Amino acid sequence: MIFENLTAICLIVLAAVFGGFFRRLSGFGGALIMTPLLMWIFPIPFLIPIVMCSEVFGGVLLSRQWKLHSEDRFRLWFMLFCSAVFLPLGIWLGKYIPSALLKIMTSAVVLFFASYLLLQPHVRLNSSTALDGLASSLSGLLLGACGIGGPPTALYLNSTHQAFDRTRSLLSHFVSGISLFAIVAASLMGGGIGWLEYLMFAMPAYWLGLRLARWVLEAHAVSDHSLKRLCLGLLIANAAFNLVFLFIFL
Repeated sequence: MIFENLTAICLIVLAAVFGGFFRRLSGFGGALIMTPLLMWIFPIPFLIPIVMCSEVFGGVLLSRQWKLHSEDRFRLWFMLFCSAVFLPLGIWLGKYIPSALLKIMTSAVVLFFASYLLLQPHVRLNSSTALDGLASSLSGLLLGACGIGGPPTALYLNSTHQAFDRTRSLLSHFVSGISLFAIVAASLMGGGIGWLEYLMFAMPAYWLGLRLARWVLEAHAVSDHSLKRLCLGLLIANAAFNLVFLFIFL
């Protein structure tokens, strides 16, 4: 019985609440919170559908609030195509990477990603089709290998000149789309369907995280700049926490 594994259930609920909270604040990043935590109890192909179903659920709810800019519609479909091509390759490569190394790599990627954005580098790029394709391809590869796909695309879009609200909307829709591909690919390439039993705990917890973040935003006026720094700080704390435990217990 699934209820015998109370440790796994508690960790899923905790990870999903924080994942939903972060997704509502930033538009992406639920997987950046959930994946490093769930890697302690599940293999990558098994946890990907759990995390990605939660991300799709959040994306559907948030799509009513964050409308995709008309100029980004073609970009979104092109980016999703590129990510879908490279995602199965990432899953295949992940099977040959030792579990301990995969956990370290995942948390290190999140830590670097968040720290880089928090330092506010002056690198600014002009968006282009080539860069859209490169960033989304790397996202697909990374998602398949270690369960997180947001950093390459988020780093790229946050380095462009477009407004934060437009970037947040495009990222949210991209995360939802790539999540659907990941659910199918991971289930067919080793994840199976056993993860469905755990989804009944993850989804309500993710919804609770979304609601908590909404309550915080309604209760306190927070600027885009402060909101961005808060999200990055949460990512750094989560990644650092996981790395400390990895080096102590592995």
